[in-house]
Amino acid sequence: MSYLISIKFIGAFPDGDKVVEISAPNGGGGNYHLMINNFYYGSIIKYTTGWKVVFQNYNPDYCAGDLQPLIDIITEYDTQIEKRIVKMNK
Repeated sequence: MSYLISIKFIGAFPDGDKVVEISAPNGGGGNYHLMINNFYYGSIIKYTTGWKVVFQNYNPDYCAGDLQPLIDIITEYDTQIEKRIVKMNK
């Protein structure tokens, strides 16, 4: 089975561009760490209701519209894997 290991990109923030990395930690159980400029901000976690960004500390600076693109990256890759698994099991 394949899964997303890491993706790194430059993100535009109100106070300037920052390096954003989404990565799977060892033993992470399918969840992902969210790093901004090499600082741990939180996790992207899959619940039964879908994916959610959970910050390490309360952060009122971000709304659902800001976080949805991060979830879209994960769900796009997750959906591709699920389709591949279904094809393999046919």
